[in-house]
Amino acid sequence: MIQSAVIGAGQVAQQHLACLSGLPGVQLVGVCDLSRALAESAAERYRAKAWFTDHARMLAETHPDIVHVTTPAASHFRLAQDCLNAGAHVFLEKPATERLEEFETLKTLAEAKGKLLIEDYNYLFNEPIRRLLDLVQKGVLGDIVHVEAHLCLNVLEKDSPFADTNVRHPALNLTGGVITDFLPHLASLAYFFCGPVQSVRTLWKKRSPSSVLPYDEFRAILRGCHATGSLLFSAHAQPDTFQLTVFGSRARATVDIYENRLTCATLRAVPKPLIPFYNALETAKVMRRSAWKLLWRKLSGGPGSYEGMWALIRNVYKSIEETGAPPFSHKDMLEVNRLVDELKKDENRL
Repeated sequence: MIQSAVIGAGQVAQQHLACLSGLPGVQLVGVCDLSRALAESAAERYRAKAWFTDHARMLAETHPDIVHVTTPAASHFRLAQDCLNAGAHVFLEKPATERLEEFETLKTLAEAKGKLLIEDYNYLFNEPIRRLLDLVQKGVLGDIVHVEAHLCLNVLEKDSPFADTNVRHPALNLTGGVITDFLPHLASLAYFFCGPVQSVRTLWKKRSPSSVLPYDEFRAILRGCHATGSLLFSAHAQPDTFQLTVFGSRARATVDIYENRLTCATLRAVPKPLIPFYNALETAKVMRRSAWKLLWRKLSGGPGSYEGMWALIRNVYKSIEETGAPPFSHKDMLEVNRLVDELKKDENRL
């Protein structure tokens, strides 16, 4: 049995715990949170052996093989350090750390201890993204020319935890505020499709002067080893959407992450004026199927938009059980964190 523990019992932790509770060969030995009520209720709901309010005590008493750290980013470095020093693998929620130097320190420590350090790039493991990566690797799209990732999310709406004027959200303390909380999603997609990034230019804006957010709009243009890319985060463009488009020399593919579908526009062996017609027919067919699948997902429960996280967790535990290669390397994560660091720098702003 793989002995697992979770530090932090807030909203995102519920997804980690729900996934772990259904994994064969995994025993949840501890749940820790500064709030006794949250720790105790999570332990009871997900059948953990024990609950704690002190992570050091939990590590000492339960000796977990892997610890999921789902607390605010400011605490990640210290908690991950303690877990690695206790001999555990670490699964970190994003952002992995507040500063690049902290991640570099954790990476060095994990490698010295022979342990996995995993940051939650969950959208890379959504099924349509995996299919798109497969198309790229097989050369179906041809040479990758450009990549676009667009995330539109109304974090300013009155029910958003980020805009709550009574309880300050921890993400507001990050450099760049709430947007920085989402940068690892955009940066991981950019890195895995564009390659290591060589240069970056960004534009940070605040369109709602009365909001508590330091910024609510973000744009970036980047040059990677394999392709150029553009990134967008908008709190104003509506409705909410998260899309990734990869432009190749033979085909163009778009994943709508929130609507869980992949569509492709390809060169076809028909007269050139008819290519858009055949591509439109194929797109319509895919969208019709995906609409019904999306409705079924909403009604049937399960991980929903967190399917990528559940798939990533399963992959990580398989790596531990079989002592095989992790889903992505420490070097990959370092490149993503370097990109996030560049996206935040003032000197790269237009």
